[in-house]
Amino acid sequence: MSKYTLHYFGVNGRAALARAMLSYAKADWTNDLIKGEDWPKIKTSGLCEYEQVPVLEVGGKKYSQSNAINLYLAEAFNLLGKDVEENYQINNLLISADDYTKVARDFFNCKDESKKPELKKKAEDKLKFLFTRYEKRYVDLGKGKYFLGDKFTLADIFLTVNLFVTLQTLGLPDTSCKDVAPNVTELAFRVRENELKEFFEKYFIK
Repeated sequence: MSKYTLHYFGVNGRAALARAMLSYAKADWTNDLIKGEDWPKIKTSGLCEYEQVPVLEVGGKKYSQSNAINLYLAEAFNLLGKDVEENYQINNLLISADDYTKVARDFFNCKDESKKPELKKKAEDKLKFLFTRYEKRYVDLGKGKYFLGDKFTLADIFLTVNLFVTLQTLGLPDTSCKDVAPNVTELAFRVRENELKEFFEKYFIK
């Protein structure tokens, strides 16, 4: 079995999906949490191709860019779809995350307390907008056991991890999207308590 090392800061951020997959697959892996004071040295050490993390090391090779890493691990652990159509669904979800990552980050990084309520509302609205779309897509796909039917895939990991990471970032209750996405929320809760139980207990940064 390959030995994996995932380098990232001690936050969920762009490493959450990769950590979830490594945990789910029971991989032989090291969760390297970079300390802030060590980052300037690590950034220019040659580890990080683009001077960014996450970086995944496998058998002496280094892999960069979070979604490239996510797709690499999904293929390695048989978490992609069965055909090009299902893989489109997965890629669509991954790319859609960019739409709310920025607004959530704006809220998280804001130091002006007077602006935070407005930024929080903007991020919450964007999250709910996206989850209404995920809900429709899930229902249109048949509302199966998992997002893509009977097979557990990166789509389920994405929906579950990104939902709870974003709600945590915004300080919102876990059920905040239940009114606009009841079926997807139920799916996320089920996956959190089953397939991703170890991840949320051991690797999800609270």
